[in-house]
Amino acid sequence: MNERRGLVLDVLTLAGIGLLALALILGAYFLFVHHPMTPEQKAKAFKALEVQLRPIKTKVCVNEEAIFELTVVNPLSNPKAYLQLTLMAPPGVTVYAGQGVKGGSGLVTTNAVLEPGDATTIRIRIIAVEPGNKIVSGTVFYWFEGENKQDARRIDLDFPITVLNCRK
Repeated sequence: MNERRGLVLDVLTLAGIGLLALALILGAYFLFVHHPMTPEQKAKAFKALEVQLRPIKTKVCVNEEAIFELTVVNPLSNPKAYLQLTLMAPPGVTVYAGQGVKGGSGLVTTNAVLEPGDATTIRIRIIAVEPGNKIVSGTVFYWFEGENKQDARRIDLDFPITVLNCRK
């Protein structure tokens, strides 16, 4: 009977040591082995995009060219971003050229996919045909990989310009 009892204790001891070793191995695995995030997890941990609407000139004369750039940067810590950039010229201003854009009649747009660390810029050239204070507007719609397109975030930027009636 004592031999049988000793055998049961030995088996229980070995089982306990085995379970302890398994727990230590699993704990070390989850603590020290890198587990990549799913696109959904990355999207939830997003940070905002960096967006800038920048004019080359803030004061222009009638019939003089002005250039505006809308730049978007996706920081390295973000997942892939999908975006639509739009620049709108106000009445009294004519868009006559755009770089990497579609559209016309005062509205230009483009779509882009930005990997982490990438940037994109759209540029428009305008000619002011009427004097006065005008506002060039930029809009960026964006969402991150793993998010639903219908939940896109929106960033609006306005930049005032002054159109002068200069005589040369």
